[in-house]
Parts: sequence; structure tokens; C-alpha cells
Amino acid sequence: MSALNRRQRKDLGTKAKDPDEAMNSLVRLIAARGRSVHEARKRLMEKGYSAESTAKAIERALDCGLLDDQRFAGGLIKDKLSAGWGSYRIDQELYYFGIDKDAIEGYPSAFFSDEAQLEQALIALKRHRSRSKNPRQAAYRYLVSKGYSSDVASAAIKTSASTQ
Repeated sequence: MSALNRRQRKDLGTKAKDPDEAMNSLVRLIAARGRSVHEARKRLMEKGYSAESTAKAIERALDCGLLDDQRFAGGLIKDKLSAGWGSYRIDQELYYFGIDKDAIEGYPSAFFSDEAQLEQALIALKRHRSRSKNPRQAAYRYLVSKGYSSDVASAAIKTSASTQ
């Protein structure tokens, strides 16, 4: 509740106990962008809604399909892959949004393959320009920071060096 100042908390008053008000707030949050269940719960609690109102709003949103962690995770993974992120960094992002990666259907094999990861890493290397004295080391650090495994980063650097 620290996100609210005293006046905002006073204005919320009886609304904090009303599940319909919590649902209205949740709909506005989801309209802005997709949310995970964990994130939606956290945001409603920060807005000052009671745990009971929050739980009822989340349950209603799940029942009518407004919230769906599978759908949210699939979109998140595709967005981050297109941004050039590797599997490790995507795993961290899923954790941040409160999504258990083991609960995602087909994860990780449906989203990642070694060949696709290598291809993405090569694309990322082409975009990356370094002025480092040791360009191979800088390229390796860059790929690992993007979430690629050390094996993929090494293979991408070797492949990139052999094609130049």
C-alpha cells in the first residue's frame, strides 16, 4: 500500500472491499497491456484493494479469459525472441512475471531449438559493434548478457569468425 498516498487511500475507502471495483480496475490494467496473474494480483494490492476483493476479481478474470498465463507467456516469449533475447534471459523474465516455466505447454522445446538460438545469436552479433581490444571476448559477454548459453555464444563466435 506504499504506492498510495494518504488521500488516495482515504478515497479508496469502501472501494477496497468491493470486488466489482477491483474487477473494473483490473479490466483497465489489462486493457493497457496483457498481464500475468501474479502481476495483476500485485498491482491490485498496490492500489489498495483487499486480498479478498483482489482474489475475487482475479478469479472472475480467469473465468472469463481476461487473464491467461499460458497466453501471456507465449506472447512474452515470442516478443523477447524477436528482440534477440536468449533462453536464459527469457527464463528470468518469466520468473519476474510469476510464471512457472515448467507449466508452459511445450516449453522450452516448442520455442527454442539449438539451431534457432544459434541463428538468433548470429543476428545479434551482426548488430553488435564493439571497440574493445578483445572483440571475441566482448562478443561473448554481449551474447551471454542477452541470455544465450555459453555453448551458443561460443558457437556463434566461431561461426561468425569463420564466415568473415
